[in-house]
Amino acid sequence: MLGACLRALADQIDPADEIIVVNNDSTDDTEAVARSWAGVKIVTERRHGITYARNAGMDAATSQVLARIDADTLVTPPWARAIRHAFASDPELAGLAGPAGFTRLSTGDRVGGRGVYGLFRAIHEVMVGSGPVMYGHNMAVSRAAWAAIRDGVTSGDDAISEDLDVTLALRQAGMRIAYDPDMLVTIAVERTLRPRKLAGYSRTNQLTMSKYG
Repeated sequence: MLGACLRALADQIDPADEIIVVNNDSTDDTEAVARSWAGVKIVTERRHGITYARNAGMDAATSQVLARIDADTLVTPPWARAIRHAFASDPELAGLAGPAGFTRLSTGDRVGGRGVYGLFRAIHEVMVGSGPVMYGHNMAVSRAAWAAIRDGVTSGDDAISEDLDVTLALRQAGMRIAYDPDMLVTIAVERTLRPRKLAGYSRTNQLTMSKYG
C-alpha cells in the first residue's frame, strides 16, 4: 500500500515540507516504489524493528513538526494543514493525535469505521488511564519534544508498546498532547483488528506503563 500512501501525501491541500520513507531492511520493492515519487527522501535502517525505524525517520526529519504514519496509512487531504495549524496555534503543544477510519470501508470523501475506531481508542485510554494516546499510524510531535524524550524512549524491545511509550514519555515530562478531529486518516482494518495483535495490547500496555511507574 506504499504507493497509495505516498499518493495521499502528494494530494494534500497544504503540502508537507518533506516526505521521508524509512526502508527497514525490506526485501520487497519498497525502495523502488518510494523512488518513483519525486522529492521523497529514503532513509535505510538495517536493524529490524519499529523502534529503530521510528528513530531513523524522526531523526532524519528537518522540520519543526514531525508527523508520522505507517506505510498502509492513507491521510485525508486536510491532514497536513490540520497538523500545521494546531502547532502554529499553540507554541506549547508537544504532541498531536487524530482519528482514523478503515480504508476498505471508505469511499470518496466518506470515511467508514470511525465509530469502531473511536470505541477502541476510548477503551484503550481507559486502560491506560490517560488520553489522548498517540498511535504510530497517525501522530505528530514537535522537534523540541522529540529531542527531549529521544534518549528515554525504548529502542529494540518488542515487549513495549512503542507509540504508548512516546505518549507517556511526553506526559512524564509535563508536556501537553492534544487531539484534532481534522487530523483524519484511514488504516487497514485487516491489520489493525487481528486477534493476535489485539490480544497483545493488554500485555504491552502494562509493561509500558510499568516503565513509568
